[in-house]
Amino acid sequence: MGTRSATRRIAVVLAGGVLCAPGTAMAGTAVTLSAQAEVLEQIQFAVLLDMDFGKVAVGGAGGTVMLDPASSSRTCDPVLTCVGGFAMSRLQLTGSEANVVVSFAPNFVLEGPGQPILAEPQFPGGSGAVIHLTGGQATVNFGARLHINPGQTPGVYAGQFSVDLEYN
Repeated sequence: MGTRSATRRIAVVLAGGVLCAPGTAMAGTAVTLSAQAEVLEQIQFAVLLDMDFGKVAVGGAGGTVMLDPASSSRTCDPVLTCVGGFAMSRLQLTGSEANVVVSFAPNFVLEGPGQPILAEPQFPGGSGAVIHLTGGQATVNFGARLHINPGQTPGVYAGQFSVDLEYN
C-alpha cells in the first residue's frame, strides 16, 4: 500500500587518504532506516438486494435472460417472455479507503423441480475487477446471464453464488 521510502544516513570518513564507499561501515558509523505499515479495516458487506430474474415463460426452445448490472436492465431472448419485476444483487461494502478486487466463479446453478439452470455472474469489468472504497464505502451490483434449457419444467428455481473481496 502506498509508497515505501527508506532513508539512510551515511558517514563518509576520510582517514589516511582512504575513502569508505557508501553502504560500508567503519567503527562508530550508524545507519538509520525507516519502515512503515498501514493496517486496513476488515472488509464488511451487507446484502441490500437479492438477484431476481422475474417470471419467464418458456417455449420448447429455451433461451437466455440477461440482467445487466451496468445498465440495470433485463433482456430476454425473443423466444422467451419475461414479465414482472426483476432485481440485480446489490452489496454495500465498507472498510478502509482502498482498492478491492472482486472475484467470483464463472458460473453457478439454479435448482428446482426440473433440470438445473446454468447462470453466469455479470459484473462490470468481470471477475478480478478492482473497485475503490471511496470514503471506505461502495455499493456494487451483480447481474447474471441465465441459460434456460429447452422444455424447462415450470416451477421456482433458486441458487447461490459467492463473491470474494480482497484488498489490492
